[in-house]
Amino acid sequence: NTAPGTPAAGWHALVAGWIGGYIVWAHHNGVNEQIMLYLLSRILVALFKVLAAKGVAPFSKVNFKQTYPFLAAGVWAIVMWLFETHPKTLQPSLEASMKYLYHDSNAWTRGANDFSPSSATMVVVGAMLWMKRDRIAELFDLGAKV
Repeated sequence: NTAPGTPAAGWHALVAGWIGGYIVWAHHNGVNEQIMLYLLSRILVALFKVLAAKGVAPFSKVNFKQTYPFLAAGVWAIVMWLFETHPKTLQPSLEASMKYLYHDSNAWTRGANDFSPSSATMVVVGAMLWMKRDRIAELFDLGAKV
């Protein structure tokens, strides 16, 4: 006997998730894709933790904190390989970010202006300083408690 809203078996939740996921999330668009990519990363980590909890080697021999450096290295190795060999297979915003970081940033496009703040940044900083003008010294007090 199970409480209302609780699946009688784990596979019931799996089937309900499949049906609900197909109905709600199956339409491909940028937002749904981002949500699916976010969830995929989370469930992969969770599945590794389930395998560890069930005593499956090698997952049961280490904890996530110990393996995290290898996960990070592996993820970045794959991203870099895909970017350099198959860039069009990456999600477009990831490809654009990687292109900016690893190709476009190899040369100065605006000379010294590459290091100067934008007009919008200057407006925001100026507005912050104006609003706090009577307490300006506090802004630069690194020892102050927040």
